[in-house]
Amino acid sequence: MRRHYRFMGLAAFIFSLFSVVAFASQNPSTARMRLENTVRQALAVLQNPAYAPPEQRETKRKLLQEIIYPEFDFQRMSQAAVGQPWKKFSTEQQERFTLAFRTMLENTYFNMIERYSGEEVTFTNEVPLSNQVLRVDSVVVAKGQKYDMSYRMYPKGDQWLVFDIIIEGVSVISNYRSQFKQLLQSANPDIEGLLVRMQEKNNENKF
Repeated sequence: MRRHYRFMGLAAFIFSLFSVVAFASQNPSTARMRLENTVRQALAVLQNPAYAPPEQRETKRKLLQEIIYPEFDFQRMSQAAVGQPWKKFSTEQQERFTLAFRTMLENTYFNMIERYSGEEVTFTNEVPLSNQVLRVDSVVVAKGQKYDMSYRMYPKGDQWLVFDIIIEGVSVISNYRSQFKQLLQSANPDIEGLLVRMQEKNNENKF
């Protein structure tokens, strides 16, 4: 069951960025407008026949990274995925984990991006959860199936950044936290062991 939700949550991560967009509201907020713009830019890359040949895969990936990365706070996502043990990480270990976590998400699901086939996501609502957290709700339609998906965002500087995605009520970050907990729950967490395992996994799944 946990693997199912993990897959759905991370599939949502992909579908949320590479989909045809429709809006239920005529007056989307700045946060929603940024999401729409990100999706449209990514979609333009995916639909561009110039990037279809296999030899253009790396170029396409770099373009998508340039579009997507600025919209996510991967450090905050990493800290949330680790939980309390994050305080025991050195600054250098935090940086390594953030990079490895971002790469893990990207490597594992980049093939899904390449199989884009016109999925749709409709933004339906936005709910202020506090002065610092906004939830943007949507419905994703993929292969005839509908999934409820939400972005959790917070303001940083002059923009809103995504720090979690919820699919069918299940948080991507919470699912990863339950996995990392097994290695980090002791009084002396095996931080280096976790980093090594993540790097090995990333090397196995390298694009």
